[in-house]
Amino acid sequence: MDPFIAALIFLAGLACGSFLNVCISRIPNEVSIIAPRSCCPLCGSAIRWRDNIPLLSWVRLRGRCRDCGRPISLRYPFVELLTAVLLVACYGWFGLTLTMAKGCVFCFLIVGLIFMDAETGLLPAEFTYPGIVLGLLFAWFVPVDASGTKLVFWLAGRPAPVSPPALSLMDAAAGVVFGAGFFLVAWGAYYAVRRRDGIGFGDIALIAMVGAFLGLKLTVLVVFLSPILGTGCVLVWIVLRRRRTAREQRGDANQSEAANLLLMTPIPFGVFLGSSALIAQFFGGGIWDWYLGLFR
Repeated sequence: MDPFIAALIFLAGLACGSFLNVCISRIPNEVSIIAPRSCCPLCGSAIRWRDNIPLLSWVRLRGRCRDCGRPISLRYPFVELLTAVLLVACYGWFGLTLTMAKGCVFCFLIVGLIFMDAETGLLPAEFTYPGIVLGLLFAWFVPVDASGTKLVFWLAGRPAPVSPPALSLMDAAAGVVFGAGFFLVAWGAYYAVRRRDGIGFGDIALIAMVGAFLGLKLTVLVVFLSPILGTGCVLVWIVLRRRRTAREQRGDANQSEAANLLLMTPIPFGVFLGSSALIAQFFGGGIWDWYLGLFR
């Protein structure tokens, strides 16, 4: 990597992260991202320009509002730093190419959706639906790994399209259909048994967006990796919460009731879908090679 270009991309990533924070705070609450100007979410005081510099302002203010003195959420600098790091990672992985631009757009959308879901349980269509369109457009100009679609054509006994852009677009569309279809079937099966939603339609739109950007092969990986990642994190969370409850409330009945309450708590599955999608973007090819190598 060229250090100067990497530094410029890092700074651009901080600015993108700052804008993402506005989107995360406002879009789920149906507030315009243009007006009113940025303000403290606790006291409503307008944020001065010198206090709105990504990352640096939070450090200089020691994480507190200049006017009311109350803590500013750690989410703000974390999103800015995470976005900047991911954009530099795209530069390091893909070079200064159109593939890098595609990766940066995907990271921007995924980070926003992860934190929106974590904070509000919502995956707004303002991010997912345009993301599906952008992913399909990028597929024409930046070919995805279409080996999954080639395999489908081979199993069907038909020749795959010769044109790389057409094959890439077809593979991205197949990723959309597979991801959304798989989760839609899962939703229907759960609803038929439990008579309530087990997965939100925002999650279905998110996996469709992932399919448009990553294609069929990596979408299959995300579909199976995200429940594993989610289950592992939830089990750790349950164990930690049960230990805390055991210290605060003695008695088996109280512990059992607390455990049942934890199991009934809605889980922001979009967090694990998005995290798995980021893993797949950077390491998906290697993971597939490792897995297939087990059968050789």
